[in-house]
Amino acid sequence: MSINRRTFVVTGLAASALAPRLGMAQDAIQALYEAAKSEGEITWYVVPLASESAEIVGQKFTELFPGIKVNVVRSTAGVAFQRLNQDIDSGVANCDVLTTSSIAHAIDLKSRDLLMAYTPVRKTEVIPEFQNLDADDMFHVTTAGPMCIVYNTDEVAEADAPKNWPDLLDPKWKDKVAIGHPGFSGYVGIWGVKMEELYGYEFFEKMLDQNPYIGRSSIDVVTTTVSGETIVGAGPAASSLAAASKGNPVANVYPTDGTVIITSPSGILANAPHPNAAKLFSEFLLGAEFNEVIAEQFGTPIRAGIALQPGVPALDEIKVITATPDQIVNDIPELAEKFRDTFGI
Repeated sequence: MSINRRTFVVTGLAASALAPRLGMAQDAIQALYEAAKSEGEITWYVVPLASESAEIVGQKFTELFPGIKVNVVRSTAGVAFQRLNQDIDSGVANCDVLTTSSIAHAIDLKSRDLLMAYTPVRKTEVIPEFQNLDADDMFHVTTAGPMCIVYNTDEVAEADAPKNWPDLLDPKWKDKVAIGHPGFSGYVGIWGVKMEELYGYEFFEKMLDQNPYIGRSSIDVVTTTVSGETIVGAGPAASSLAAASKGNPVANVYPTDGTVIITSPSGILANAPHPNAAKLFSEFLLGAEFNEVIAEQFGTPIRAGIALQPGVPALDEIKVITATPDQIVNDIPELAEKFRDTFGI
């Protein structure tokens, strides 16, 4: 990924050029709102946000569009996809919008004609690097989350904290390191295939010697690091920074060999029970208000001109690495199987 500083600045000239288009977008969004009012609600299966953050997002949407409630169903990527497939197999339409951390899930749903084509009017308002994920507009990038190294500041001095991913394999962290499970978490799956690409599967064979704590979600890594059950690990930057803002002893290291950026797509289910509300919610996910909530929760917005919280680096300030769609679709399942064999879970 190549994102320069200019990407994050909206100049007065650019804003003026956008004004007519933004006016048309507001007209279209207002028309969607009028159509969605009678539906009254939307159910959102969401993966890349913590439960508290997802609920805040739902509340913000209802504030902007009174009369439309957001039913938030938050889980890991594997659980969300399994739940959705159970819905499909049972002929039950529960989910309106899926936001997953695995593009493989979106691609699979598209291949089975289970997603609705929708071209948001706000599609071109996000940073160019996050546009046009799917040529048929079946799904769109709505969040970008960094995976970094987290550590407990009561137990580890800043100077002694791991500086790159192989540093987690130092014997001094034995019994004290946490990672997630690539078979359950999209974030961990993407992080895992990048570790395998950089360092071979030996990275995980050496990790086994560390006797790591293995949670399902990458967010579990932050939880155990905050509690002191573990003191270093691979976790989501936003969750760690949000925990630190509440006075918890946790901090981030953005590794010298690359912070892993997870781009999360959202798509509308073809059988969405509230299709107009789902389209409206999809517009919201690309809009300034949602990205402001993401920034307030110490995340990385995908729109220009959104102020970042203290301690959140712009993507052009750190080395970033990303997985390709081919790696996500083909390599994560293989990695998850090897991981289960190696760690016995």
